Amino acid sequence: MNVLLTCVGRRRYLVEYLKSELNGTGMVLGVDNQRSAPAANVCDMFLVAPEIYAKSYIDFLVDVCRTRRISALLSLNDLELPLIAEHARRFREVGTVPVVSSAEVVHLCADKLMTARFAESIGVSTPRSYATLQSAEDALAAGDITFPLVVKPRWGSASFGIFCVENLDELRFAHAYCARIWLQSKFARMGQQDALVLIQEMISGQEYGLDIFNDLEARPVGLAVRKKLSMRAGETDRAITVESEPFSDMASRISHGLRHIGNVDCDVIVRDGRQYLLEMNPRFGGGYPFTHNAGANLIRVLLNCLRGTHQGEAIRYQAGLEFAKCDFLASVEPPAGQG
Repeated sequence: MNVLLTCVGRRRYLVEYLKSELNGTGMVLGVDNQRSAPAANVCDMFLVAPEIYAKSYIDFLVDVCRTRRISALLSLNDLELPLIAEHARRFREVGTVPVVSSAEVVHLCADKLMTARFAESIGVSTPRSYATLQSAEDALAAGDITFPLVVKPRWGSASFGIFCVENLDELRFAHAYCARIWLQSKFARMGQQDALVLIQEMISGQEYGLDIFNDLEARPVGLAVRKKLSMRAGETDRAITVESEPFSDMASRISHGLRHIGNVDCDVIVRDGRQYLLEMNPRFGGGYPFTHNAGANLIRVLLNCLRGTHQGEAIRYQAGLEFAKCDFLASVEPPAGQG
């Protein structure tokens, strides 16, 4: 079984997890539009790809899948997920399983307003959300919400463009500035040109990361939970694993309601015992190594699903294990003979 990781970038750990589980029974290939991708030199094979919005990008990936006999493709980039979902049939036609949710699910997760409405529809708490400045100002005037508030793009990633505001002047400025920087950013391709800024009630409390896993038929498998201790550049930097049972009801509602494929990485805040869903990313996220190293080996579960050997085994891991990420220097040159 050969596995392709697209936009492999800095995700060395996923390459290493896959190689360990395959244990010589297949190759892990990586592609990225930067030859200097830090994960390049741990891949069994690395190829330089066109930029993801290039007309040739999907043709390039399909050709790699066909010629390298790729069994499964995993995307690691929020910007790319809609493209893979849209062209999923082309990958299946060459014998590759794109481990990606439907285009509708990908869009719902990318659009933070739709995420909030989805949470409400399945009975999960979420911050009050407003798609226009006027609606937020009306809610303030009515006393439905109070400052501080959060202003952020409806479509974005890695904490891009998030502002906390304390008064009406700051709200109006942040709303205009958020719209401006979003339109100039790479995320502008993800959404629409109207109602592109979201205003939300600020929920202060303890933040958690949930990895909620469904099989390839969108059937719930299980979850793993980590308590976030610190963040850096929009990703979990330190965390400790915790018992999953307190979050099992929320996870079940998300699994059955969303019907995603594979992993969905959810951000949750607990305030006064109440759980609030903030965001969902339908892929392996930057917090996955914390639960993987505690024993929640979702890579093994995924490979067994692809092989058809998964028997519904429960996801087990050890709670109370604390981990921290650290930086190290990686050679930016792929192994000899790779290109």
